Amino acid sequence: MSQKSLYQIVFSDVDGTLLNQNRELSELTIQQIQRITNKYNVKFVMVSARMPEGMKYLYYQLSFESPMICYNGALILKEWNGKFDPKNIIHSNPIDLNTIRQLYNTVKDEGLHFGLFSNNSWYANKHDEWTKKEEHNTRVKCTISPNIEELISELEKNQSHIHKVMIMGESSKIESVLNFSNANFSEAITNYRPKVNYIEVTPKCTNKANGCIILMDYLGIEHRNSIAFGDNFNDIEMLRMAGIGIAVENAHPQVKENATQTTQSNLNDGVAVSLIEIYE
Repeated sequence: MSQKSLYQIVFSDVDGTLLNQNRELSELTIQQIQRITNKYNVKFVMVSARMPEGMKYLYYQLSFESPMICYNGALILKEWNGKFDPKNIIHSNPIDLNTIRQLYNTVKDEGLHFGLFSNNSWYANKHDEWTKKEEHNTRVKCTISPNIEELISELEKNQSHIHKVMIMGESSKIESVLNFSNANFSEAITNYRPKVNYIEVTPKCTNKANGCIILMDYLGIEHRNSIAFGDNFNDIEMLRMAGIGIAVENAHPQVKENATQTTQSNLNDGVAVSLIEIYE
């Protein structure tokens, strides 16, 4: 079996790995993804903490229907065909609502941004600088819901899963929230701090590697027949799981230590460079 036919699926983190400085796909990256998907029937899957809507414009640029792993693996779609369709959900792991309520009660008087992500919807307690920044970065419009307790109850009534909570604000307050959450809710949620001023909260045992495994099992692809790209700590399990785990040059040193190999940085089309080498 040739190397090209061996690797049937490629997983890639989005921010810091796949996108350039403008948070877009470069022309070379688009060309190479389209080449391997069309010529070799390889599935290319974006794996991100983003919501489906936050990756929509990227899938549109690639002009293909492909699986999508959102919220670090808490929500998996068997395909994205231009719009969110609940029928495409093959895995949905929600955060316990009582845990969310308790977490919100600990931060609501601290003036922090508190966002909830449910399927393809994003809600926040206020339209502040953090909301504006996230809207700009992901090209998604937020729904403002000042009464978070009422919102949670409404989502519960509608049996709508909450897949991610995002808390943003002053770094010292984020540090306090993180320590409190780890001490009190570690059995129910996973806290990830990509930067000093925000935390992403997902269900316990949810990570990118598990999301990839669930999708591969659904598709009937052996785990060793996969390639994964990443740059940050929440990509480590995914890189170790894949047949080839590739860290971009701008990745944290600890991420590189857990990768099979490294490639060029995201600003130098690292993903595309590796795809050319592997599927030459």
